[in-house]
Amino acid sequence: MGDAGAIVAWERQDMTIELGIVDRVSALHRVDLFASTPGRVLVAVARAASEITVEAGDIIIREGDLDDNLYAILEGRVRVERAGHALNELGPGSTVGELAALVPEPRSASVVAIEQTRMLSITKPVLDEMLADWPELATGVIHALVARLRASAGHVGGDIGVAGNGGVAGNAGGAGRAP
Repeated sequence: MGDAGAIVAWERQDMTIELGIVDRVSALHRVDLFASTPGRVLVAVARAASEITVEAGDIIIREGDLDDNLYAILEGRVRVERAGHALNELGPGSTVGELAALVPEPRSASVVAIEQTRMLSITKPVLDEMLADWPELATGVIHALVARLRASAGHVGGDIGVAGNGGVAGNAGGAGRAP
């Protein structure tokens, strides 16, 4: 294996090491949904979140399922698809499932890992508690969601929920429903 192969192997191995709180907070600051949230609040989010790593081809969210997880993508890429048709690809700084974490409904799309992907997962009960305890978090989330709605209002037939890096988040193109 050449130098490039050794670097790739090291990077993949490195994803198995869980991030510390400081690294999680730093990563959350780069996530569109949490970008305007104060650092002290993100410390609480970072501590409450579960870190998960999935492999290429793993289904993160299955269309039609009812669950309440929000996923913040820290490393890697995912594909959002409905009925087997790709809608979008998302990477670091994007979120999926945030609408379902706020108001659970059957997922309107599936989300599949394109490559090994590291994410932070937050469930509805944890998010609800944090939104109640930290008004700054609620304000930041509301501002991010309003910005997405405003951005999508200019797209005729466009997808609601423009995530970080220009992708569809939360509802994967549905009208107000999270994947």
